[in-house]
Amino acid sequence: MTQKKLIQVLFALATVMFPMVLSGCASTDEESMVEADNLGPAGEPEIPPPNTPTAIWIPGYWAPSENDTFAWIPGQVVERPSPTAVWNSARWVKHNYGWSFQDGHWQ
Repeated sequence: MTQKKLIQVLFALATVMFPMVLSGCASTDEESMVEADNLGPAGEPEIPPPNTPTAIWIPGYWAPSENDTFAWIPGQVVERPSPTAVWNSARWVKHNYGWSFQDGHWQ
């Protein structure tokens, strides 16, 4: 499997998994309820080919923004800080007290 195809498969998987994660975010308190009608910009993303062997595609995601809203952070091609670095994508983490957003980071 080529790197481009692998990235496309991973992006498709993330697109399918994201709504499942959000479905657990609903609250019974109407004041704190968040409705997500649009889980991403319309259309398929165009994933540009990495310009170097150590560059990777980091997919876009919805991030918390001001006033309890969300902002779309578009995907981008980035250079790894080291050849063995692994990207951990941004995600929502469930805790006993609720959910928190964890930014993406290199490991």
